[in-house]
Amino acid sequence: MQIKLLNYLSVNRTLIRRFWPFGLILLLLSFVYLNSIDNVNTQHGAQCELIETQTCVATLDGREFAGRLLQNPQVEEELQIELIYPSQYDLQQSYIQGINMYMGQTALLNTSIESDAERIVSKNTFFLGACSERNMRWQLVLLFVNAARGDEKRVFFNFETQY
Repeated sequence: MQIKLLNYLSVNRTLIRRFWPFGLILLLLSFVYLNSIDNVNTQHGAQCELIETQTCVATLDGREFAGRLLQNPQVEEELQIELIYPSQYDLQQSYIQGINMYMGQTALLNTSIESDAERIVSKNTFFLGACSERNMRWQLVLLFVNAARGDEKRVFFNFETQY
């Protein structure tokens, strides 16, 4: 038993002596690769409460991102929201999720876009399902990306429905 253990240890020492430079090179290459990847500046985001049809403005790094429901939010009705954001940003991701009850993710469907040098005005349609919770809290999650600067902004618009 001791002889087998000693033979096993001596074989492993020989392997370690022969191959440690390759392991070190692999570790260094991994380190260099991971440090060379472009990092996107990530913001934690800003939250804003959408109350009825009032405009809600979230400001991140001096840039304004605004949202406004075009009618009072109701479940099981087609709803529209207007988003206004700086023209140097693209809307990469948008969905609505339940806050106080899991309802999955509901996509925003873009219906029109108007833009100028300063801002983009985007009108979007969405639909909220009903559930057993009569007073629902919802969150619109938006991810805006400025690819030229490697910058991304997250904006969260919260609102409520009752039935």
